Amino acid sequence: MKAGIVTFSAASNYGAALQCRCLVEVLSGQGLDVRVIDYRPSYLTEPYRILKPYYLKKPSILLRLPFRYWGARRREKAFRQFHEALPLIPDGSGGLDAVFFGSDQIWNPRICKGLDPMFFAAGRQFSATRNIAYAASDGSVPLSDAQSAEFQRYMRNFYRIGVREQSLQERLAAWNIPSVLTLDPVLLAGRSILDKLAAYRRVGESYVFTYEAIDNPAVRELAATLGQRKVISVAREPYSAGSNRYGPGEFISLIRDASAVVTTSFHGVAVSLLYHKVFYYVETGTRADDRIRSLLSAIGLEGRMVPPGGALPAKPINYSSADAALAALRTRSMDFIKEALQ
Repeated sequence: MKAGIVTFSAASNYGAALQCRCLVEVLSGQGLDVRVIDYRPSYLTEPYRILKPYYLKKPSILLRLPFRYWGARRREKAFRQFHEALPLIPDGSGGLDAVFFGSDQIWNPRICKGLDPMFFAAGRQFSATRNIAYAASDGSVPLSDAQSAEFQRYMRNFYRIGVREQSLQERLAAWNIPSVLTLDPVLLAGRSILDKLAAYRRVGESYVFTYEAIDNPAVRELAATLGQRKVISVAREPYSAGSNRYGPGEFISLIRDASAVVTTSFHGVAVSLLYHKVFYYVETGTRADDRIRSLLSAIGLEGRMVPPGGALPAKPINYSSADAALAALRTRSMDFIKEALQ
């Protein structure tokens, strides 16, 4: 069976890159001939450009540019190579039997500048395929009345619907649309697949790792209190605070080898869970917290969410219990995939 994937595969974002590759690996492990549809709208690629016209009006960025440019080029190359290693096809008209839409925030109207029909199987190329939403997310963003009506119409295009967050499952249930809560592909794939994707990088000394998917100075403030002399901060964008030279494989290894992780990133948490790291998720006060809360509450670790300036969790992480909960969620997610393909 030939299966396609439509997701944020072209975004130079750690979580986007890893979830796409992990879903490829999982589906290939089920004996499917997998292809990734190389969809690259400007709203996914423009935010990660090294040089942008508006930088000319940003003196603070221009001052950093000479010191960070070559690191940004290295990061860009690493993401490009990671992307080009995917089994890419230009569109979905190549005789696919099934197409998986997701995961990631493919239904978030703020990211996609509205509801992008491509991520709702609304294109003509998907009319003859079995369309399956897998771990799709809407970012918990409120919809207008018009968007709500459009969203409900689009749901008719899917044979089965798997979502990543409980909040979206509840929204669909209010519309009498059945769905299943499914794991993000990174958590579905597990440590064995991440080990294959990790780029070998040994820092040589103990360190705390930080990554801010949403900028929050409380992340670095908390990291500085954890008693390690070295803090490695990885930047989301080329000229934001932190190092900007690492690719997706190095992102995995830097978390794997850290003594602790402090982050505002869903996938920073996900990779930390798989490698049994001491981690702290610093709350952002935005709807982004909902997807972390949904994940951590499902595995009994909601106490790892730290309000800015709040006290650190007193209890150590019970990974035996968390692993058991993740294993159950992984089984349910694999059952969803197998049933959807029957």
